[in-house]
Amino acid sequence: ALVCGAYGRGNAGDDAILEAIVRELRQIDPDLPVWVLSRRPDETRLTYRVNAIYTFAFPRFLLRMRRTRLYINGGGSLMQDVTSRRSLWFYLFTISAGKKLGNKVLMYGCGIGPIQYPSNRKLCARVLQRNVDMITLRDTHSLAELKDMGVNAPEIVLSSDPTVILPAAEPEVVDGMLESRGLDPHGRYIGFTLRPWPGFDDEKAKVFGQAADYAWEKYGLTPIFLPIEKRLDVAACKRAAAGMKAPHYIFTDTGASDHTIGLFARMQVVVSMRLHALVFSAGQGVPLVGVVYDQKISSFLRYIGQDLFTELKDVTYEGLCAHIDAAVGRIGDTQFLSGGVDRLRQVEQRNSEAAEKLLGL
Repeated sequence: ALVCGAYGRGNAGDDAILEAIVRELRQIDPDLPVWVLSRRPDETRLTYRVNAIYTFAFPRFLLRMRRTRLYINGGGSLMQDVTSRRSLWFYLFTISAGKKLGNKVLMYGCGIGPIQYPSNRKLCARVLQRNVDMITLRDTHSLAELKDMGVNAPEIVLSSDPTVILPAAEPEVVDGMLESRGLDPHGRYIGFTLRPWPGFDDEKAKVFGQAADYAWEKYGLTPIFLPIEKRLDVAACKRAAAGMKAPHYIFTDTGASDHTIGLFARMQVVVSMRLHALVFSAGQGVPLVGVVYDQKISSFLRYIGQDLFTELKDVTYEGLCAHIDAAVGRIGDTQFLSGGVDRLRQVEQRNSEAAEKLLGL
């Protein structure tokens, strides 16, 4: 199998997707050779014990595609043109090449959209319609997007994000991570995961900092800022924390996937703009507040029956504090989250079942 996605770029969410895919492929067949396209192939090779090729080494990965049976377009929102049109064209090219070179093609636990440009919507629909065998989707919004684009030739299955299967690190490991930074492993924390985005300006950043102060003053929750993509998120967190009065800590790196999930598990409440911070936290039963910069955030939260979210453009101090109040009221109410998350874990196995089917195992 050859797996392609946004890997090796320092994004904890994307790297967790790769870890989940590799884990499930090995459960299907422990001896299956797995190849991965990555921006940092040496690092990917060592971390996940897979074969790896540099993402844009076209001759090498096209040659490899001639020898593989399954091409996996691997998780996340790869089919979108908001952050980059060229990345969409690249992923569509690899899908076409994979099919032409004799592979079954699977889009694995993915999100679709937003695809804004009409020409890109037509191109995407045409490539998926002609070249993809199965698509497993992580949310209902993606299902609606495919329907709107007229994609119906591949077998389409509603599943969930592959990362819901990943466990947290052992408690003593997470204790050590907190202690090494001077933090009490038994402390009460509120986690913030922020990212730069149009509309996340100094005024909005200030609102998050004020809300963090509010959580400290009213509930005694120490604000902890946890990045998902450290290259971008740390700067956004520093902007929010600039004028804060409460004691707080900004992680510059959360480590491996299980370490990251373990840190989110120690939060009493999580306020996040990043999807995978919400996925990791939900999987650990942590009450959530979502800030929607992209429809995938609200779609995921609705999918698991959560109602505490607001559009980034509509974020206010009063509104954010009201959501934090409601989330604090759910601390310890594991039943409120567990129903939606248990369902996610059950339907997630449809991802690996699709891979098993296309491999003919």
